[in-house]
Amino acid sequence: MERKSCSSLILCLVLFMIMGLVGFIHIKKEMVNKLINEVEFSEAEVREKDLDINNYGLAVEHTQKEIDNADKEVKELKDEVGKLNSAKEEKDKEVKACKDSVAGLNNDVAAMEKEKIDIDGKKTKWNEEINGLKQKLQDQSPVCAFVKKDANIKDLCPQIQTVAQA
Repeated sequence: MERKSCSSLILCLVLFMIMGLVGFIHIKKEMVNKLINEVEFSEAEVREKDLDINNYGLAVEHTQKEIDNADKEVKELKDEVGKLNSAKEEKDKEVKACKDSVAGLNNDVAAMEKEKIDIDGKKTKWNEEINGLKQKLQDQSPVCAFVKKDANIKDLCPQIQTVAQA
């Protein structure tokens, strides 16, 4: 019996060992499954991150193209502004020349107006002098009253001559 009890004991020990190994294998299998799930989850996260990185890369490329286009437009606009500024400077020079010309013409006009005023003043004085002289010619000189009416009278008193001839 001893053999039977020993073999039963060995059998029990082997069964316990098999059960322990089965339990250990089962635990390890669950751990492996858990690790596989974690690896798959990590791989999914990596794929998702790769997609995000690709999307960010595309967004960066798109943004860079927009920046390049904006830089190009800014450069074109700067060139156009430069051309317009040079045209403006030319127009400013023309305007300054016109203003200088107008100022010169205004000075000329002022000088002409002053000259006209001076001439009008002289004309007025001359007209007054002419009118005074005409008046003197029309007035009979007091000398003519004493002059005899003869041949020398026309030199001295022309009014009497016209009166004498009439």
